[in-house]
Amino acid sequence: MKRLVIFDLDGTLVNSSEDICDNINKTLVKFGYPEISLAETVRFVGNGARKLVERALKGEKAENFGEILDFYNNSYNYCGSPKSRAYKGVKELMKKLREEGYLLAVLSNKPQSGTDEVIGKFFPDVYPDCVFGQREGVKTKPDGEGVRLILKELGVKKEEAVFVGDGETDARTYINAGIDGISVLWGFRGRDELINAGATSFAETPEDLYEKIKKF
Repeated sequence: MKRLVIFDLDGTLVNSSEDICDNINKTLVKFGYPEISLAETVRFVGNGARKLVERALKGEKAENFGEILDFYNNSYNYCGSPKSRAYKGVKELMKKLREEGYLLAVLSNKPQSGTDEVIGKFFPDVYPDCVFGQREGVKTKPDGEGVRLILKELGVKKEEAVFVGDGETDARTYINAGIDGISVLWGFRGRDELINAGATSFAETPEDLYEKIKKF
């Protein structure tokens, strides 16, 4: 039996695509670059803010890249996530898991302050036992370092944890960390993309995910 469920954030617990799109476009316009579409935004997310900005610039070499990245991070972190929504059923799933004694954690490539803000807004009554965003000196997903640090903080063994995420980055993360994982199909990526990343277990709905977790 598992003791800990580690969730990805964007595309797994919260649909934040419109807010991310609005803020990356605000950033692009500010610095004189063309806007990108919502579909492009969804395709570009998954590896943190730096990679998102790099992809949104579409090969342009910006000498002031650091300034652009800082503007985006500040814009997004303080936007209040007005268009973001928790996916239907995920709060109920988290509450049910906690009632049954599971530890809950979140691991995101979003900066720590933004991760804290989103979790505090959408999940105040089922706040995870560990919320781990992008931190200085810690490798981001798909590296397994964040997972290992969460396990250490919560005193959980690898075989007692399962990772839940919607993207290729998440699949590679749980593989790299050496823990079990489940890929959800309601987020930003499709089954074929996840299979290509190494995913072998899938959940169509939060109810389906609960049953998959219980089978471990």
